[in-house]
Amino acid sequence: MSGAAAGRRRFCQALDLVDSPTLIDEYRRHHQRIWPEIADHLRRHGILDMEIYRLGTRLFMVVEVGADFDAARFAAAGLDNPQVQRWEALMWHYQAATPWTPQGEKWVAMERIFSLQQQ
Repeated sequence: MSGAAAGRRRFCQALDLVDSPTLIDEYRRHHQRIWPEIADHLRRHGILDMEIYRLGTRLFMVVEVGADFDAARFAAAGLDNPQVQRWEALMWHYQAATPWTPQGEKWVAMERIFSLQQQ
């Protein structure tokens, strides 16, 4: 996590994809227009912006949240939401843990090692 403008915070996370061109293409198509319930859930729980980038099978996600974002509350709300659980189960068909991902987790936080603003 790193600081950002106007009280925003940024989380950068990594995850892998299953090494299959067909599955990667399907995953990309799912993200061209995510389910409206998922977008609503993200916004309702304090996600201000989210982007996912891909290089081969590696995904990099940038999440911008407000100063009052509560990660534990967000995670609990996702566990309580059947649509979120359906989406996560579908996405796990395409996703794979990185070699550094703890057992039972998906997206893992990346360590920021450089900031031009701090130079």
